[in-house]
Amino acid sequence: MGMGIFWVLMAAVLLGFYALPSKYVKGYELENLWGGFWLLAMFVVPSASTLVLVDNLCDTYAQVSPGVFAGIILLAMLWGVGNLLWGISISTIGMALGFSLLIGVTTFSGSVLPFFMGGLDQLATPGGAVIVAGILVIMLGIVANGKAGLLREAREKAAGEAPGRRSSMKAGIVMCVVGGLCAAGFNLSYHVADNIGHIGAISQEQYGNPPWIARLAVMLPSFIGSGIATVLYFVVRLSKKKAWPNFLVAGSGRNVLLLAVMAAVYCASLIIYGLGAYQLGALGTSVGFAIFQSGCILVANLLGLSTGEWKDAGPASKRWLAAGLAIMCCGMVVIAYGNSLLY
Repeated sequence: MGMGIFWVLMAAVLLGFYALPSKYVKGYELENLWGGFWLLAMFVVPSASTLVLVDNLCDTYAQVSPGVFAGIILLAMLWGVGNLLWGISISTIGMALGFSLLIGVTTFSGSVLPFFMGGLDQLATPGGAVIVAGILVIMLGIVANGKAGLLREAREKAAGEAPGRRSSMKAGIVMCVVGGLCAAGFNLSYHVADNIGHIGAISQEQYGNPPWIARLAVMLPSFIGSGIATVLYFVVRLSKKKAWPNFLVAGSGRNVLLLAVMAAVYCASLIIYGLGAYQLGALGTSVGFAIFQSGCILVANLLGLSTGEWKDAGPASKRWLAAGLAIMCCGMVVIAYGNSLLY
Protein backbone atom coordinates (compact mmCIF):
# COMPACT_ATOMS: atom_id res chain seq x y z
CA MET A 1 0.00 0.00 0.00
CA GLY A 2 2.85 2.36 0.83
CA MET A 3 4.26 2.14 -2.66
CA GLY A 4 0.81 2.76 -4.12
CA ILE A 5 0.49 6.03 -2.21
CA PHE A 6 4.04 6.96 -3.19
CA TRP A 7 3.28 6.49 -6.90
CA VAL A 8 0.03 8.45 -6.66
CA LEU A 9 1.81 11.36 -4.96
CA MET A 10 4.60 11.21 -7.54
CA ALA A 11 1.95 11.41 -10.26
CA ALA A 12 0.46 14.48 -8.58
CA VAL A 13 3.86 16.19 -8.49
CA LEU A 14 4.40 15.52 -12.21
CA LEU A 15 0.93 16.80 -13.08
CA GLY A 16 1.62 19.94 -11.08
CA PHE A 17 4.72 20.65 -13.19
CA TYR A 18 3.61 19.52 -16.66
CA ALA A 19 2.50 22.97 -17.89
CA LEU A 20 5.71 24.76 -16.91
CA PRO A 21 7.29 24.59 -20.42
CA SER A 22 4.27 26.44 -21.85
CA LYS A 23 5.73 29.68 -20.41
CA TYR A 24 8.52 29.45 -23.00
CA VAL A 25 6.36 28.81 -26.08
CA LYS A 26 6.58 31.86 -28.40
CA GLY A 27 4.52 32.95 -31.40
CA TYR A 28 1.56 30.66 -30.77
CA GLU A 29 -2.04 31.60 -30.03
CA LEU A 30 -3.66 29.73 -27.15
CA GLU A 31 -5.35 27.51 -29.74
CA ASN A 32 -1.99 26.54 -31.21
CA LEU A 33 -0.45 25.89 -27.83
CA TRP A 34 -3.23 23.79 -26.33
CA GLY A 35 -4.42 22.23 -29.57
CA GLY A 36 -0.89 21.01 -30.26
CA PHE A 37 -0.48 19.85 -26.68
CA TRP A 38 -3.69 17.80 -26.64
CA LEU A 39 -2.85 16.20 -29.98
CA LEU A 40 0.53 15.06 -28.64
CA ALA A 41 -0.74 14.16 -25.16
CA MET A 42 -3.84 12.22 -26.19
CA PHE A 43 -2.74 10.55 -29.42
CA VAL A 44 0.94 10.72 -30.34
CA VAL A 45 2.80 10.10 -27.05
CA PRO A 46 0.50 7.42 -25.54
CA SER A 47 0.02 5.57 -28.85
CA ALA A 48 3.74 5.50 -29.68
CA SER A 49 4.81 4.44 -26.18
CA THR A 50 2.12 1.76 -25.91
CA LEU A 51 2.85 0.25 -29.33
CA VAL A 52 6.59 0.15 -28.62
CA LEU A 53 6.53 -1.10 -25.01
CA VAL A 54 3.48 -3.34 -24.62
CA ASP A 55 3.81 -6.92 -25.85
CA ASN A 56 0.78 -8.57 -27.49
CA LEU A 57 -1.35 -5.44 -27.33
CA CYS A 58 -3.78 -6.57 -30.03
CA ASP A 59 -4.14 -10.00 -28.40
CA THR A 60 -4.91 -8.30 -25.09
CA TYR A 61 -7.58 -6.05 -26.56
CA ALA A 62 -9.13 -8.98 -28.48
CA GLN A 63 -10.20 -10.47 -25.14
CA VAL A 64 -12.12 -7.36 -24.05
CA SER A 65 -15.76 -7.00 -25.07
CA PRO A 66 -16.79 -4.18 -27.44
CA GLY A 67 -19.22 -2.95 -24.77
CA VAL A 68 -16.38 -2.36 -22.30
CA PHE A 69 -14.39 -0.46 -24.93
CA ALA A 70 -17.47 1.65 -25.75
CA GLY A 71 -17.88 2.49 -22.05
CA ILE A 72 -14.21 3.44 -21.73
CA ILE A 73 -14.32 5.71 -24.81
CA LEU A 74 -17.56 7.43 -23.80
CA LEU A 75 -16.37 8.10 -20.24
CA ALA A 76 -13.04 9.38 -21.56
CA MET A 77 -14.84 11.69 -23.98
CA LEU A 78 -16.66 13.12 -20.96
CA TRP A 79 -13.23 13.70 -19.40
CA GLY A 80 -12.23 15.70 -22.48
CA VAL A 81 -15.49 17.68 -22.45
CA GLY A 82 -14.97 18.41 -18.74
CA ASN A 83 -11.54 19.88 -19.39
CA LEU A 84 -12.97 22.09 -22.14
CA LEU A 85 -15.94 23.29 -20.06
CA TRP A 86 -13.62 24.22 -17.21
CA GLY A 87 -11.33 26.14 -19.54
CA ILE A 88 -14.30 28.10 -20.89
CA SER A 89 -15.92 28.72 -17.49
CA ILE A 90 -12.90 30.31 -15.79
CA SER A 91 -13.23 33.31 -18.11
CA THR A 92 -16.50 34.15 -16.31
CA ILE A 93 -16.02 32.92 -12.73
CA GLY A 94 -12.25 33.30 -12.32
CA MET A 95 -9.42 30.85 -11.81
CA ALA A 96 -9.75 30.52 -8.02
CA LEU A 97 -13.43 29.61 -7.89
CA GLY A 98 -13.20 27.63 -11.12
CA PHE A 99 -10.25 25.52 -9.92
CA SER A 100 -11.91 24.83 -6.56
CA LEU A 101 -15.24 23.86 -8.09
CA LEU A 102 -13.68 21.62 -10.73
CA ILE A 103 -11.35 19.81 -8.34
CA GLY A 104 -14.02 19.54 -5.64
CA VAL A 105 -16.72 18.08 -7.87
CA THR A 106 -14.26 15.84 -9.73
CA THR A 107 -12.68 14.54 -6.52
CA PHE A 108 -16.02 13.71 -4.93
CA SER A 109 -17.63 12.08 -7.96
CA GLY A 110 -14.45 10.40 -9.20
CA SER A 111 -13.67 8.93 -5.77
CA VAL A 112 -17.17 7.87 -4.69
CA LEU A 113 -18.62 6.49 -7.94
CA PRO A 114 -16.08 3.62 -8.22
CA PHE A 115 -17.64 2.22 -5.03
CA PHE A 116 -20.81 1.65 -7.07
CA MET A 117 -18.90 0.03 -9.94
CA GLY A 118 -17.74 -3.15 -8.25
CA GLY A 119 -16.71 -2.05 -4.74
CA LEU A 120 -20.11 -1.54 -3.08
CA ASP A 121 -19.62 -4.54 -0.79
CA GLN A 122 -16.62 -2.82 0.82
CA LEU A 123 -18.49 0.43 1.44
CA ALA A 124 -20.09 -1.02 4.59
CA THR A 125 -16.80 -2.27 6.05
CA PRO A 126 -14.87 -0.24 8.66
CA GLY A 127 -12.14 0.44 6.09
CA GLY A 128 -14.67 1.64 3.50
CA ALA A 129 -16.34 3.94 6.03
CA VAL A 130 -12.97 5.45 6.99
CA ILE A 131 -12.11 5.99 3.30
CA VAL A 132 -15.40 7.85 2.73
CA ALA A 133 -14.71 9.93 5.85
CA GLY A 134 -11.28 10.79 4.47
CA ILE A 135 -12.81 11.85 1.15
CA LEU A 136 -15.18 14.17 3.04
CA VAL A 137 -12.25 15.62 5.01
CA ILE A 138 -10.46 16.32 1.72
CA MET A 139 -13.62 18.03 0.44
CA LEU A 140 -13.53 20.35 3.48
CA GLY A 141 -9.92 21.18 2.65
CA ILE A 142 -10.86 21.95 -0.94
CA VAL A 143 -13.62 24.29 0.29
CA ALA A 144 -11.10 26.11 2.51
CA ASN A 145 -8.67 26.30 -0.39
CA GLY A 146 -11.40 27.78 -2.57
CA LYS A 147 -12.20 30.37 0.11
CA ALA A 148 -8.54 31.38 0.12
CA GLY A 149 -8.58 31.79 -3.65
CA LEU A 150 -11.76 33.85 -3.58
CA LEU A 151 -10.34 36.19 -0.92
CA ARG A 152 -7.17 36.63 -2.93
CA GLU A 153 -9.14 37.28 -6.10
CA ALA A 154 -11.37 39.85 -4.34
CA ARG A 155 -8.30 41.67 -2.99
CA GLU A 156 -6.71 41.77 -6.45
CA LYS A 157 -9.96 43.04 -7.98
CA ALA A 158 -10.23 45.79 -5.38
CA ALA A 159 -6.66 46.82 -6.19
CA GLY A 160 -7.45 46.95 -9.90
CA GLU A 161 -5.20 43.97 -10.72
CA ALA A 162 -7.91 41.48 -11.66
CA PRO A 163 -9.90 41.52 -14.90
CA GLY A 164 -12.96 43.71 -15.16
CA ARG A 165 -16.40 42.76 -13.97
CA ARG A 166 -17.38 39.28 -15.06
CA SER A 167 -20.82 38.56 -16.50
CA SER A 168 -22.91 35.41 -16.45
CA MET A 169 -21.50 34.22 -13.12
CA LYS A 170 -24.34 31.78 -12.61
CA ALA A 171 -23.91 30.23 -16.05
CA GLY A 172 -20.17 29.98 -15.47
CA ILE A 173 -20.66 28.17 -12.15
CA VAL A 174 -23.11 25.71 -13.72
CA MET A 175 -20.70 25.10 -16.59
CA CYS A 176 -17.83 24.50 -14.17
CA VAL A 177 -19.83 22.07 -12.01
CA VAL A 178 -20.93 20.13 -15.10
CA GLY A 179 -17.30 20.18 -16.25
CA GLY A 180 -16.22 18.74 -12.89
CA LEU A 181 -18.72 15.91 -13.19
CA CYS A 182 -17.57 15.19 -16.73
CA ALA A 183 -13.88 15.34 -15.78
CA ALA A 184 -14.44 12.46 -13.36
CA GLY A 185 -14.76 10.39 -16.55
CA PHE A 186 -10.96 10.04 -16.47
CA ASN A 187 -10.98 8.01 -13.27
CA LEU A 188 -14.15 6.12 -14.19
CA SER A 189 -12.81 5.16 -17.62
CA TYR A 190 -9.65 3.82 -15.96
CA HIS A 191 -11.79 1.92 -13.43
CA VAL A 192 -13.84 0.31 -16.21
CA ALA A 193 -10.71 -0.61 -18.19
CA ASP A 194 -8.79 -2.13 -15.28
CA ASN A 195 -11.44 -3.38 -12.83
CA ILE A 196 -14.21 -4.41 -15.23
CA GLY A 197 -12.40 -5.03 -18.53
CA HIS A 198 -9.35 -6.50 -16.70
CA ILE A 199 -7.03 -5.17 -19.40
CA GLY A 200 -4.15 -4.82 -16.95
CA ALA A 201 -4.56 -8.35 -15.59
CA ILE A 202 -4.67 -9.85 -19.09
CA SER A 203 -1.58 -7.90 -20.15
CA GLN A 204 0.37 -8.92 -17.04
CA GLU A 205 -0.71 -12.49 -16.43
CA GLN A 206 -1.01 -13.79 -19.97
CA TYR A 207 1.70 -11.83 -21.76
CA GLY A 208 4.19 -11.04 -19.01
CA ASN A 209 4.13 -7.26 -19.17
CA PRO A 210 5.31 -5.53 -15.97
CA PRO A 211 2.57 -3.63 -14.06
CA TRP A 212 3.71 -0.17 -15.20
CA ILE A 213 3.80 -1.23 -18.86
CA ALA A 214 0.42 -2.93 -18.54
CA ARG A 215 -0.99 0.45 -17.38
CA LEU A 216 -0.17 1.79 -20.85
CA ALA A 217 -2.53 -0.80 -22.33
CA VAL A 218 -5.15 0.12 -19.73
CA MET A 219 -4.92 3.87 -20.35
CA LEU A 220 -4.58 4.06 -24.15
CA PRO A 221 -8.36 3.83 -24.90
CA SER A 222 -8.98 6.58 -22.34
CA PHE A 223 -6.41 8.86 -23.95
CA ILE A 224 -7.97 8.29 -27.37
CA GLY A 225 -11.50 8.95 -26.10
CA SER A 226 -10.51 12.21 -24.43
CA GLY A 227 -8.48 13.21 -27.49
CA ILE A 228 -11.50 12.86 -29.77
CA ALA A 229 -13.32 15.56 -27.79
CA THR A 230 -10.44 17.95 -27.13
CA VAL A 231 -8.65 17.82 -30.47
CA LEU A 232 -11.87 18.24 -32.48
CA TYR A 233 -12.68 21.33 -30.42
CA PHE A 234 -9.29 22.89 -31.11
CA VAL A 235 -9.46 22.01 -34.82
CA VAL A 236 -12.64 24.09 -34.96
CA ARG A 237 -11.06 26.92 -32.94
CA LEU A 238 -7.90 26.98 -35.06
CA SER A 239 -9.97 27.12 -38.24
CA LYS A 240 -12.26 29.82 -36.86
CA LYS A 241 -9.33 32.05 -35.83
CA LYS A 242 -7.32 31.17 -38.95
CA ALA A 243 -4.43 30.32 -36.63
CA TRP A 244 -3.07 27.29 -38.52
CA PRO A 245 -0.17 29.29 -40.09
CA ASN A 246 1.19 29.97 -36.58
CA PHE A 247 2.53 26.43 -36.55
CA LEU A 248 5.04 27.56 -39.20
CA VAL A 249 6.40 30.65 -37.39
CA ALA A 250 10.12 30.97 -36.70
CA GLY A 251 11.05 28.85 -33.71
CA SER A 252 8.10 26.51 -34.18
CA GLY A 253 10.39 23.48 -33.94
CA ARG A 254 11.40 24.56 -30.44
CA ASN A 255 7.75 25.13 -29.57
CA VAL A 256 6.79 21.63 -30.69
CA LEU A 257 9.64 20.18 -28.62
CA LEU A 258 8.38 22.04 -25.55
CA LEU A 259 4.85 20.77 -26.20
CA ALA A 260 6.20 17.25 -26.57
CA VAL A 261 7.91 17.55 -23.17
CA MET A 262 4.63 18.75 -21.67
CA ALA A 263 2.76 15.85 -23.26
CA ALA A 264 5.31 13.30 -22.07
CA VAL A 265 5.17 14.56 -18.46
CA TYR A 266 1.36 14.74 -18.56
CA CYS A 267 1.03 11.19 -19.88
CA ALA A 268 3.65 9.90 -17.45
CA SER A 269 1.73 11.40 -14.53
CA LEU A 270 -1.49 9.60 -15.50
CA ILE A 271 0.27 6.28 -16.16
CA ILE A 272 2.02 6.52 -12.79
CA TYR A 273 -1.33 7.32 -11.18
CA GLY A 274 -2.69 4.14 -12.77
CA LEU A 275 0.22 2.14 -11.34
CA GLY A 276 -0.44 3.61 -7.88
CA ALA A 277 -4.18 2.89 -8.08
CA TYR A 278 -3.40 -0.70 -9.12
CA GLN A 279 -1.07 -1.20 -6.15
CA LEU A 280 -3.66 0.23 -3.73
CA GLY A 281 -5.96 -2.72 -4.36
CA ALA A 282 -9.62 -3.13 -5.29
CA LEU A 283 -10.57 0.38 -4.13
CA GLY A 284 -7.47 1.94 -5.65
CA THR A 285 -9.47 4.16 -7.99
CA SER A 286 -11.34 5.63 -5.00
CA VAL A 287 -8.41 5.87 -2.60
CA GLY A 288 -5.84 6.80 -5.23
CA PHE A 289 -7.96 9.40 -7.02
CA ALA A 290 -8.73 11.35 -3.84
CA ILE A 291 -5.04 11.41 -2.90
CA PHE A 292 -4.05 12.23 -6.50
CA GLN A 293 -6.38 15.22 -6.73
CA SER A 294 -5.36 16.50 -3.29
CA GLY A 295 -1.70 16.13 -4.20
CA CYS A 296 -2.26 18.15 -7.37
CA ILE A 297 -3.78 20.99 -5.33
CA LEU A 298 -0.91 20.87 -2.84
CA VAL A 299 1.71 21.01 -5.58
CA ALA A 300 -0.10 23.79 -7.48
CA ASN A 301 -0.37 25.96 -4.37
CA LEU A 302 3.19 25.31 -3.24
CA LEU A 303 4.37 26.33 -6.72
CA GLY A 304 2.21 29.43 -6.44
CA LEU A 305 3.71 30.30 -3.08
CA SER A 306 7.25 29.80 -4.34
CA THR A 307 6.67 32.06 -7.37
CA GLY A 308 5.07 34.88 -5.37
CA GLU A 309 1.45 34.38 -6.46
CA TRP A 310 0.25 34.70 -2.85
CA LYS A 311 2.62 37.51 -1.86
CA ASP A 312 -0.08 40.20 -1.80
CA ALA A 313 -3.01 37.90 -0.98
CA GLY A 314 -3.58 39.24 2.53
CA PRO A 315 -3.41 37.48 5.91
CA ALA A 316 -6.97 36.09 5.87
CA SER A 317 -6.45 34.48 2.49
CA LYS A 318 -3.15 32.94 3.59
CA ARG A 319 -4.75 31.56 6.75
CA TRP A 320 -7.51 29.89 4.72
CA LEU A 321 -4.89 28.51 2.34
CA ALA A 322 -2.79 27.05 5.17
CA ALA A 323 -5.91 25.57 6.78
CA GLY A 324 -7.07 24.05 3.50
CA LEU A 325 -3.74 22.43 2.75
CA ALA A 326 -3.45 21.08 6.31
CA ILE A 327 -6.98 19.63 6.18
CA MET A 328 -6.29 17.93 2.85
CA CYS A 329 -3.11 16.38 4.26
CA CYS A 330 -5.15 15.04 7.18
CA GLY A 331 -7.70 13.66 4.73
CA MET A 332 -5.01 11.81 2.81
CA VAL A 333 -3.76 10.23 6.06
CA VAL A 334 -7.32 9.15 6.95
CA ILE A 335 -7.81 7.59 3.51
CA ALA A 336 -4.50 5.75 3.73
CA TYR A 337 -5.48 4.39 7.15
CA GLY A 338 -8.87 3.27 5.83
CA ASN A 339 -7.25 1.46 2.93
CA SER A 340 -4.86 -0.28 5.35
CA LEU A 341 -7.89 -1.71 7.22
CA LEU A 342 -9.00 -3.49 4.05
CA TYR A 343 -5.75 -5.37 3.37
